[in-house]
Amino acid sequence: MAEIPVSGRVLTWAREFRGLSLAEAADKLGITVAELEQYETEVKQPTLTKFEKFADAYRLPQATLFRKTPPPTPKMPKDFRTFDGAPPRASFEFLVALSNVRTLQSTMLRIDEEDDEFRRPVLREYDTKKDAVTQGENERAAIGISVANQLDWDSGSGFRHWRAIVEKTGIAVFLQKFDLQDCRGFSLWEDDIPPTIVINKADESENGRTFTLIHEYAHLLVRQPGISDLRNGHPIEAFCNRFAAAFLMPVTALRRVLPVWPDRIYAWDDQTIYNAARALNVSAQALVIRLEELRKAEHGLNRRFIPKIKIAKKREKSKVSYVKRHLSEIGGRYIATVMSALDREIIDGVQASQALALKPPHFDRAREYVARQAKLASAE
Repeated sequence: MAEIPVSGRVLTWAREFRGLSLAEAADKLGITVAELEQYETEVKQPTLTKFEKFADAYRLPQATLFRKTPPPTPKMPKDFRTFDGAPPRASFEFLVALSNVRTLQSTMLRIDEEDDEFRRPVLREYDTKKDAVTQGENERAAIGISVANQLDWDSGSGFRHWRAIVEKTGIAVFLQKFDLQDCRGFSLWEDDIPPTIVINKADESENGRTFTLIHEYAHLLVRQPGISDLRNGHPIEAFCNRFAAAFLMPVTALRRVLPVWPDRIYAWDDQTIYNAARALNVSAQALVIRLEELRKAEHGLNRRFIPKIKIAKKREKSKVSYVKRHLSEIGGRYIATVMSALDREIIDGVQASQALALKPPHFDRAREYVARQAKLASAE
């Protein structure tokens, strides 16, 4: 069988780019470490079948592996994770998700460069040296979503509403699935690339996703995008946690959903906490932590409400169609950008199909998704 002339340096780059050791890569390829080393040193050249397997295993385009020299490696986002002193990790799945998101960002950037009517978002800017709670409540007021709006939402719909609201500011919010041990989310805002938030689909808790979303929103508002673990070990993480809590649970909202507003530490019963959290579409633990910080609950009470992390399980057959799932993953901001460019003939149908990874017959579904997101973002 004919061999494919592939650069060993490119194969080595591809493996390292995906964060794989020789042993891990060899296992994915179904070959020995010794055989992989032969490919990477060009002692041996892959057949077409084996070359295709390299591309599939590394989740990279074949055109990339055909290069004579390795492409530039984009720098990793700033890492705010602490891991109790252990070095941060980046799994294969996380690195693939990061590449996927950067590809989507590049598409938006190309449209930006070709479309005179495309407007980059202008986000407010906050200061990490000032009080996070005050700034979180100020941003909530500035964004125009009242407590009454929030309390009108159906239970369990908080993430969908807040995502649509954040995307209305011009931020793209994507869903990607990777190991929860990596992180629950991250944010990107590099050079001219549009600001972006990525939420980990492996966390099936809607309330958990909501807090991650607003935490990452805070990262962008203080111009400190990066990879988060939502722990208070890093000062930026601690700031964003307090900002997000104040944003989602301003005092005016707490007064509405709690039967009393004590002037001192109060002995809350579990059902009261759960009812209030459900009304606000937040987790019970997040609510209690907020009350602790306001000195309305005993310090440490939140440990009684630690949620069980819901991890997405493999299903034999998904009940959600590919189109619906895919539209949810790429989000309203991205879809609206592509469809608007198509409607004004900035791009053609083929380009729109490639950008959306959908066939033209599904474009109506994409438009419907954008319309639903606009309705979810409405303050009325």
